[in-house]
Amino acid sequence: MFKYLLKKEFTLIFRDLHALLVLFVMPVIFILIMSLALKNSYSNSVDTPLKVAISSSKNNKSIKTMIESLNKSNFFETKYLEIENKKETLYKQEYDFIIEIQRDYIERIKLNDDNFKVSIYSKPDISLQKIELLKNLISNASTKIILEDLMLAQKIDTKNVLDFEAKIQNNYIYKKDNFEIEPTSVQQSVPAWLVFSMFFILIPISNTFINEKNFGTIDRIRSINVSLFPILLGKIVPYYFINQIQVVFMILVGIYLVPLLGGDSLEIKGNIALIFLVSSTLSFASISFALLIANISRTTEEATTIGGVSNIILAAIGGIMVPKFVMPKFMQDFSDYSPMSWGLESFLEVFVRGGSFNDISTYLYNMIVFAIICLLLAYTLLKKRR
Repeated sequence: MFKYLLKKEFTLIFRDLHALLVLFVMPVIFILIMSLALKNSYSNSVDTPLKVAISSSKNNKSIKTMIESLNKSNFFETKYLEIENKKETLYKQEYDFIIEIQRDYIERIKLNDDNFKVSIYSKPDISLQKIELLKNLISNASTKIILEDLMLAQKIDTKNVLDFEAKIQNNYIYKKDNFEIEPTSVQQSVPAWLVFSMFFILIPISNTFINEKNFGTIDRIRSINVSLFPILLGKIVPYYFINQIQVVFMILVGIYLVPLLGGDSLEIKGNIALIFLVSSTLSFASISFALLIANISRTTEEATTIGGVSNIILAAIGGIMVPKFVMPKFMQDFSDYSPMSWGLESFLEVFVRGGSFNDISTYLYNMIVFAIICLLLAYTLLKKRR
């Protein structure tokens, strides 16, 4: 009898082409968009540097040195400009920053004269991080100019000292030996939207399950002495396979499709068995949650609304839509209560950090407990309906 239940479910799944499109096309679009949008956030470069205009009464040596220093940064494109109207420069000439600086500010610093200022003008939608970065670069460039003059006066070789920043290198430490992978945006976006898409399995589940309840299909199956547990299990197994196909498909998108559009390629160096374990556990959690929503709802529209809103909220607080590292501390702590966060962190541990089973065990246990609770509630509601 169980094989006929499975046959019924697979037949219903492949008849619902719109739901299958949601499960596969929607996350692919999100992966492509977010991988390309966040690409520069994970690299030390930008496709379009911010335009900076330096304005001073005279383009002397210190101003030229300042411009050269700022242009060494990958994030800014700086030039000297005589400015009459700041508003026109920002909005019509499309500059991002204007730096207004006195031509003798270096000499004033050397004489301990603090009666000078450096003013930065920008559009109101420029992020504070970019403003702070520019301020730090201006400060470093000014310090470098003063230090170079001082060292030349003392007849000290300036090369090694002034190029000290280039000698500072960052090194990643991974949890697994012989595991090296460069962090990229695609390693955040693929696991994130993969988790999101797996939870949207509730759309085809709720469509078929609610229709079966309303049309009396479940009652007829029960009339031939089939218990509720095989009926629920018959829902879990087919959609589990759909979830695993999603996992493979999204990984292939990250490896092959994203680079074709100019993004980074997804590298898989983590333990394949752990990836399968995470995807299986996450699938169990998402399907159980979908069955709970399907039993709470009376119509497919109600299930889509409740499930869709729930998924979006879980994704928003779980680091799916916005990476957790840009969230404030209280939101990062709050995200630990989202099952999507457990799935995402498990994938990131394996994909990016080279983690082992011990590193993801807590997340796996949380997802299993969550799935069991949802499944028991779904079973209770279905039995109560009888």
